[in-house]
Amino acid sequence: RLEASRPDELGQLARDFNELAQVLQANQAARQRWFADISHELRTPLAILRGEIDALLDGVRPLELSRIRSLADELRQLERLVDDLATLSNADIGALKYRKEPLHPGELVGAVLEHYRPQFTASSLAWEWDDTLSGDFEYWGDPVRLRQLLENLIGNRLKYTDTGGQLRVSLTRGPNKLLLVIEDSAPGVTDEQLERLFDHLYRADASRNRATGGSGLGLTICRHIVEGHQDRK
Repeated sequence: RLEASRPDELGQLARDFNELAQVLQANQAARQRWFADISHELRTPLAILRGEIDALLDGVRPLELSRIRSLADELRQLERLVDDLATLSNADIGALKYRKEPLHPGELVGAVLEHYRPQFTASSLAWEWDDTLSGDFEYWGDPVRLRQLLENLIGNRLKYTDTGGQLRVSLTRGPNKLLLVIEDSAPGVTDEQLERLFDHLYRADASRNRATGGSGLGLTICRHIVEGHQDRK
């Protein structure tokens, strides 16, 4: 760091330099945590696969169809994590592709909610859908990416809302924007957790594993999809 006690232009330059150094240091620390987190997330399923396969090869466990299914499930979780990492990497460098077209956002949200209707019923989750847009209102967006966004958000509500809870989804039009609101009943997150929900690989509940808690990248990808639609009309 530079001495920045001078009151003149050189002092201001030194303060600007120190501020830039601090930002670069924080970015490097974040990058190191990112690589460490990725290594940890990949190492766990690989270790499970290796242990299961070694046990089968050594005859410790019998070669049964149930064991093979277990390996296949773990492999699918690993594939999902790698796919999410690839999607997020493309988003971070601005290479996440969008194929935008005129669409009716109310129809898209309604279709996703209908898709989850059986799960809502199975979880005794009461839900309400409020679409205030006119039927002929069009939005310029990527239907595949927007559906990915909706499925992630609504799918999370199915995972983390208590059985017998409530879900309310509303879609309104504001000045130069669309406002999608998804409200659910308990449990919620703390203010501290709320600030970190969009961080890479963050899970509000540390006890959630990859099978029930996902990769921890879904909300980060959602943020990129929303940011990729800022040029909406």
